Amino acid sequence: MDDPRSVLSIYDLNFVVTKLERSNFPEDRWSELGLKLHISQPKLDSVRAYNPLDVKGCLRRCLILWLQQSYDVDKYGLPTMQLLATVVEEMGLGGPEGPLLQISDLEYVFVTLNEASFPPMQWIPLGLALGLYQQTLDVIDANHYGNRKHCLIECLSQWLIRADHVDAKGKPTMTTLCDALEGIGEKAVAAQIRLKTFNQEQASSIEEVDDRASSSGYGSHFSKQEIQEWLSEIEWPSEIEWPSEIEWPSEIDEFDKEELDALEKANIILREELDAARKANIILREELDAAKKEFAELKEELDMTENQQKQ
Repeated sequence: MDDPRSVLSIYDLNFVVTKLERSNFPEDRWSELGLKLHISQPKLDSVRAYNPLDVKGCLRRCLILWLQQSYDVDKYGLPTMQLLATVVEEMGLGGPEGPLLQISDLEYVFVTLNEASFPPMQWIPLGLALGLYQQTLDVIDANHYGNRKHCLIECLSQWLIRADHVDAKGKPTMTTLCDALEGIGEKAVAAQIRLKTFNQEQASSIEEVDDRASSSGYGSHFSKQEIQEWLSEIEWPSEIEWPSEIEWPSEIDEFDKEELDALEKANIILREELDAARKANIILREELDAAKKEFAELKEELDMTENQQKQ
């Protein structure tokens, strides 16, 4: 689902649910979401009656009604991720892709990529996947020829200010960044970022950069001194104030790198198995829907035969 404007169908149910889960959407607000998606109150009451103590089930059935277009489509539009994002933002929840990133989050994004061992030579495929035009990337390459680190930083800057075709690909969030990484084959990098950003209980916030990302021995490509130097060389827009120095903690907690690497690899394997299970579930659902459709057609033929016999 590369284009958030693409029309969704019932086959996209798991995709939509996963997006909401990753953004920590409060399931107990499913009814409010349904009303904002213009599902009628009687239909939502039926959903509640069917799942009286299961808010997760209520959310899924609410989304099923939306994806099946059980509302005034002509008046409110077809179901798309763009429409869902707008509705969730109106609820004050930041959208199903997670909090919207700004240019002031450049340091956070860059250090997070560095921590996850993103290879800088992949900055052009990443830029394209994020919605930047090839012409924009060519200009960046010409301005910082041979310096992949600076190219990556400038590429991320253009993404964060939502240049070119960025909004059509998905507004700047950590989720859209991870989706882009997966799209260019950097699944391990995306998995580490998802783990840090969405799953760890003490994950860093957008405003707080984890210093371990650039500390010695953490598997990063660059030292914290290098990161400071690159950031200081960027020509920031005049309306944005940026600190001239980063106050790095004087002491860094020690940890077992081998143990951390093993845990990260185990997490990647578990995520791959989960993705495989989800794909299998989608296939089973598609087969079930096909069987239901075939049954309905047979029943319709049987009814027509009975009516003809009666006549």
